[in-house]
Amino acid sequence: MSHLESVSQLGDGHSHWVAKGPAGLRVEWNAELINLVPNQIIAWRSLPGSDVVTAGSVNFDMVRGGRTTQVSVRLQYSPPVGHVGALVAGMLGHDPAGMIREDLRRLKQVLEAGEIPQADSTTRGGGTR
Repeated sequence: MSHLESVSQLGDGHSHWVAKGPAGLRVEWNAELINLVPNQIIAWRSLPGSDVVTAGSVNFDMVRGGRTTQVSVRLQYSPPVGHVGALVAGMLGHDPAGMIREDLRRLKQVLEAGEIPQADSTTRGGGTR
C-alpha cells in the first residue's frame, strides 16, 4: 500500500496507522479489530480522536470449487476536513477507492506471479521486467 507510511501493532487488537494524504499531509489514526475469523474476515474501525474516521473489512472467500480465493474490501471513511478534504484529495489525484483498487491489483500480481512488473530504466519504451 504505497500511501501507508507505517502500521504499528499496539496489542489487544489495536494498531496505529500513518498515511500520506494529499499535498504531503500526514494522517494518523488508531484502529481496533472488531471481527477476526482466520482465513475468512478481518474487520476494523478507527478510535475516537483519530484524524480519519474509518471502518472496513477484508473478506477472503473460496471460489471455483476452492481452487482460488476472492478478496473483497469494504471501506468507509471520512477524510480530514470532511467533504472539502475529499474534493481536494480527488483533485490532487488521491482517490481512496482508486488507490485501494491499485493496491489490490498489485497484491494480485504478487500472489499470482511472485513479483510486480516494473519499468526497467535500462529499456527504452517502458519495458517491464
